[in-house]
Amino acid sequence: MKSTSNSGILDIIEYQKEQIKDLQNTKDEQFKQLSNMQNLLDQQRQALQDKKVLEEYKEEIKGLKSLMVPVREDEKDPIAQQSKDIDNIKEEPHKKIKNGGILEGM
Repeated sequence: MKSTSNSGILDIIEYQKEQIKDLQNTKDEQFKQLSNMQNLLDQQRQALQDKKVLEEYKEEIKGLKSLMVPVREDEKDPIAQQSKDIDNIKEEPHKKIKNGGILEGM
């Protein structure tokens, strides 16, 4: 009778060992799933931060664009602008002389 009771106990022990292995496998799978979920959450957080930064940049660009002064047609051509600057410099001494002398303008 002892051999049958020992055999039954050994069977129970084997069954419990298998259950422990199954539980360990289940735990490992759940840990992997948890890690994957944490990675996904991190990616979502990063995407939200990127979206916020992008929206802030867009608003900043809109603000900067609203500050821009429209360019006149004659100022679009840099060569024409340089030519006007040179003409203005050339005319300055003549204006000073007409206004009463060279020293007055200096």
